[in-house]
Amino acid sequence: MTSDQFVGLMVNVVIYVGLIGFVLYRQMSRLPLNPRSLVLLPVVIAVFAVQQLSRQSIRFDLGTVAFLGVSLAVSILAGMWRGTTFRMWTEAGVVMIKGTAVTLVAWGVLIVIRLPFAFASHAAHYPQGLVVGELLLALAVTFAAQNAVIWLRSSRLTTIPADIQ
Repeated sequence: MTSDQFVGLMVNVVIYVGLIGFVLYRQMSRLPLNPRSLVLLPVVIAVFAVQQLSRQSIRFDLGTVAFLGVSLAVSILAGMWRGTTFRMWTEAGVVMIKGTAVTLVAWGVLIVIRLPFAFASHAAHYPQGLVVGELLLALAVTFAAQNAVIWLRSSRLTTIPADIQ
């Protein structure tokens, strides 16, 4: 590995650690439920994933398709589980959400489950662009699944109008 490659790798690591920290901070913060952000984050990540994957000159053979399919299935299931771990309540008619300790555990489990995908993609000699695109697509899908569960759960919350209390 050349020094330029090492510096590039370190920059990527710092960016990913920063993003993970930001996401975890936001998910563990007490926030009003914002339907736009539930949709926007997965869509933005998916756009970057599709751009990254479309730039790859890869033959999508059965192994590659299976790899992506299993990755997406795991991401969906993890996101659905994580969506059930958020504490939800209403304040002045506004739905509030906050991650719990179980939310952090769910993230940890997802990270541990994702490690074999990184090793498998390295062993299969997939280009870095495919690996990054697959990771971004998995993140988009896991956030979409999580946010769909949060949205469904929030629709079941009922509030008592202030004039009745």
